[in-house]
Amino acid sequence: MNLQTDKIDLKNLSVTELEDLAEELVFKRFPGRQLFTWIHRHNVTEFSGMTDLSSEFRSLLADRYSVGRAEIVHVQASQIDRTRKLLLRLADGEQIETVWIPGSARNTICISSQVGCPLACAFCLTGTMKLRRDLAPGEIAEQIYSVKSVLPAGEDFQNIVLMGMGEPFLNYDNVIKGIGLLMSDYGLGIAQKRITVSTVGIVPGIYRLADSGLKIMLAVSLHAANDELRTRLVPANKKYPLVDLRPAMKYYTEQTGQRLTIEYCLIGGVNDSIECAKQLVTFVHDIPCKINLLAYNEAPGLPAEFKCPTQDSIDRFREYLYPRCPAVTIRQSKGADILAACGQLASRSATNIIEGEH
Repeated sequence: MNLQTDKIDLKNLSVTELEDLAEELVFKRFPGRQLFTWIHRHNVTEFSGMTDLSSEFRSLLADRYSVGRAEIVHVQASQIDRTRKLLLRLADGEQIETVWIPGSARNTICISSQVGCPLACAFCLTGTMKLRRDLAPGEIAEQIYSVKSVLPAGEDFQNIVLMGMGEPFLNYDNVIKGIGLLMSDYGLGIAQKRITVSTVGIVPGIYRLADSGLKIMLAVSLHAANDELRTRLVPANKKYPLVDLRPAMKYYTEQTGQRLTIEYCLIGGVNDSIECAKQLVTFVHDIPCKINLLAYNEAPGLPAEFKCPTQDSIDRFREYLYPRCPAVTIRQSKGADILAACGQLASRSATNIIEGEH
C-alpha cells in the first residue's frame, strides 16, 4: 500500500518538467526523458530499477522525490463477457474504479477523473458518493498502467474513455495533463483519436477543449432533449441548459472539424418515448454527431422507479432516429454482473466484493 509522504510525486510531471528537473540536478536534460520513459512506459516506481540513469541522479531523486503507484485492491472478472473491473486504492486511502471492456474489434479502458462525483445524475451510482476529491494527472494515467499489469497474456486495449467516476471538465487541467502523459511518445504514445472525454455538458469545458488544439474525441451525455426532463435526470442542466449547451457542441464540431458523440441512456417509461426521440432529432439538427443509445443499468441505491427499457422500446427509439440522424448505434453495456456497466461505478461497492479474485 502507498503511504503519503512530503516528497513530490514525479508521476504527475510532464516530459518538459522532468527535463527541467534533470537539468537542475545533474545539468543535463536528456535524463529527464529517460526518467519519464521508466515511469510511464515501463511503470517502474523504484529509482534503483531505472538502470540507465546515473547513480548520482538516482540518489538525488530518492532523497527528494517519489513515484506513486495505486494499490490494486481487487480485480473482478465478468462471467458473462470478460469485462474486468479494478478497485484501486490511492496514496491517501481514497478508492476509485477502472474498467477494461472487451470488444469484437477493439478493447477499451474506462477511467475515472475524480473520486466520486458532485453532479448527482439521477441514474448514476457514482453520484451517490458525492465528490471526495479530484484525481491528479498521474493518478489519471496510472489507471491505464494498473489495467495493463493485470491483463491476461495476449490482451491489450485500443481505446481510452474518460467515462468512469467523476466529471472530467470539473477537473479540466489535471485531465488534460493526464491525457498528455498518456499521449507522450516517451510513454505509451497513445494517439489522440483513441481517447474520448465524456461530459454531462459542462459548457466552459467544451469551449476550452474546442480551443485547445487537441484532437481527442468528445462525448456529451445528453439523456433528454428538453430542459424539464433533462434537469430531472442531470441536475447540472440547471446551470448549463440546452440553450447554452447546443451552441457549445456546435462550436466544438466547427472548431475541431470532428463530429462528437451523444450518449443517451434509455430509461423505461422516462425518456424512451417517440416524443423524446423527436425532441432529440430537433436538438441535434445540423450538429455533426453520432448517437449512442444504451439501456439503463439498474443497481442498488438508484431510484426504484427507474427501469431498464424493453427491447421493443429501444428498437422503436432507434428506428425513429435513423435515418433522421445519420449515425445511430445501440451500445451493449458490459460488466453488469460485476457493477461495471455505465452508471454503476462507485468505490464504496468494494465492501461487497468477494475477496481473492486478484
